[in-house]
Amino acid sequence: MTMKLFALCFVVLFLLLNGRVAESSRPAAGGDVSPSRRHRHDHGRHRRHHGRPTAADPRPKLFVFGDDFADNGNVASDPSLGAASRSWRYPFGMSDAAHGRKPTGRFSDGLVQSDFLAKIIGHRASPPAYLGDEWDDVMDPAGMNFAFGDSGVLDVPSGVPRLGKQVQQLASLIKAGVVDDRDLKGSVALVAYSGNDYSNSTNDDELVTKVVEEIGSAAWRLLDLGVSKVLVNTVPPFGCSPWLSRLHNYSSCDDGGNAFADRHNAALRDRLAGEDDDVLLLDVNSIMTDLVAPKPGSALAPRLTERLRPCCEAVIAGGDDEDAEGGGGGGGYCGLDDGYTLCDHPEEYFFWDVVHPTQAGWRAVMQLLQGPIMAFLGISNLEHF
Repeated sequence: MTMKLFALCFVVLFLLLNGRVAESSRPAAGGDVSPSRRHRHDHGRHRRHHGRPTAADPRPKLFVFGDDFADNGNVASDPSLGAASRSWRYPFGMSDAAHGRKPTGRFSDGLVQSDFLAKIIGHRASPPAYLGDEWDDVMDPAGMNFAFGDSGVLDVPSGVPRLGKQVQQLASLIKAGVVDDRDLKGSVALVAYSGNDYSNSTNDDELVTKVVEEIGSAAWRLLDLGVSKVLVNTVPPFGCSPWLSRLHNYSSCDDGGNAFADRHNAALRDRLAGEDDDVLLLDVNSIMTDLVAPKPGSALAPRLTERLRPCCEAVIAGGDDEDAEGGGGGGGYCGLDDGYTLCDHPEEYFFWDVVHPTQAGWRAVMQLLQGPIMAFLGISNLEHF
């Protein structure tokens, strides 16, 4: 049996056993994706690989949108921004051998979801961060990453582009001719939304409706712009994040937080329901739940030994951490000198800080999503990561 045939058989078997992790659906038209303005910032760390793929290059370009789960360096590296810029400071990036084990603006100890999706498609890592005004008008062979830490679809911090604005950034590049038909043919978009709009609300059905409507509108707009396939995340199990599981001494998930995430995901599933085969709903929620709160006898249980406690944990100076920024409140957070404690083996932890997975956590999630993604995109070469 050839390796190609073996990989194809693996995909078919994986889909039969794991059909619930992804759904093919069509977003309805409508919704406002009007832009919000953000400031220019200077990273001075990024290099772009110029040129387009040849006609024989089968690898599709990847366009990434969303928030912390997929950002690979769009957030400013300005220390004066404090916690908002924490992803550019140690210990972020400490497990990322591909980037010299240094911080790269990723909200993790290493690679994030967009990197592993890029590997599935055939690229080495996530396409370069967009960087706003610093874009040099040369399209990268891997695509482009517009995702921005702390982003959402409604209200966002100053200088942070909403999801709709990120989609508009791509539209502007298409209009300017920087992105053309060759780039869009066979292209893939990831909408990695993790729920930042819900940070101050745990029980608001009207908010859920508004958020889901905007996500659906963004997916439809991407298809309308010419993107071939769109992947949309469900939100993670909020109650299993250390932000809420800390209330249970990291021994169990918070049922209320998970129920709210389930309501969002049910509404999102309804919003994207239809007959179009060009949108895939990735059930990140169920996979994360299975990994961090496995049922007795689950084959996933041995994967990670520390499932609910964060590797990088904030030093909390009096009071709770309801206003946590990446690791805790009370002045401490992951990335602040003397403001956190750090585990010895992040590869054994699912969570990096209060909300973001480790590199090992993202690898486990994307390994379980790889089969459905490959089948959806018509990819037969299995990438091991």
